[in-house]
Amino acid sequence: MTVARAENLAAKLRSGRMLLGGHRGNPDEFPENTLASFRSAIELGVDVIELDVHRSEDGGLPVIHDHLIDRTTDGSGLVRDHTIAELKRFDAGRWKDRRFSGERIPTLDEVLSLARGQVGVAIEIKNLPLPYPGIEEAVVQAVREAGMVQDVVVISFDHRSIKRIAELEPEILTGVLEASRPVDVLRVMDDAEADVFCPHWAAIEPETAAELHAAGKLIGVWTVDDAVSLAWSKALPANAIYTNKPREIRP
Repeated sequence: MTVARAENLAAKLRSGRMLLGGHRGNPDEFPENTLASFRSAIELGVDVIELDVHRSEDGGLPVIHDHLIDRTTDGSGLVRDHTIAELKRFDAGRWKDRRFSGERIPTLDEVLSLARGQVGVAIEIKNLPLPYPGIEEAVVQAVREAGMVQDVVVISFDHRSIKRIAELEPEILTGVLEASRPVDVLRVMDDAEADVFCPHWAAIEPETAAELHAAGKLIGVWTVDDAVSLAWSKALPANAIYTNKPREIRP
């Protein structure tokens, strides 16, 4: 589904229609967090593509999930210990299947350029357990330069990063990631100055969802890959779901 320029991501999330997000693109069929994976998710009609961003040795913003490059490339070591040029030399597709050989680690700029005018983008800052000083400023600058301030949501398990994003650019939607149930979810949201609560789908129940909605907050759940998690997400209801299987899962 294309994001119309006249309707920003916040408006789409509040439209009453549950949005479909491609978690790392379409990783069920393509190597995660690659341009091929994101293109596939867009072609399948997602509303949002979700990605993970780190910081390279020279201050770039490579899109990759792990702090180590070993699992999803033919290289090894920490992302932070390589420059963008060095990261670009590694193959980020062959681990999935030989037909994806030659896929590279994209930069945030490249993914935003691909998404612009087509879909929203959920940018997860991977700032834990290894911190990246200045990553918030770099992400905000990239989003501004892409002209997508109102078409992205920046999320993180590091709630301090989210608060920093909100301070740097109040027009950018922000969200806190949680894998468990907070004792006081609204306090967590207020402390981070966040717009979206982003829990694992099983870590939230309809009562908490109602509390969040009553406070004007949005809900985006992960990772919704089967009928049970989809049914639960609808029961909440969530404003958006993120799936590894965008061909199969439909809200």
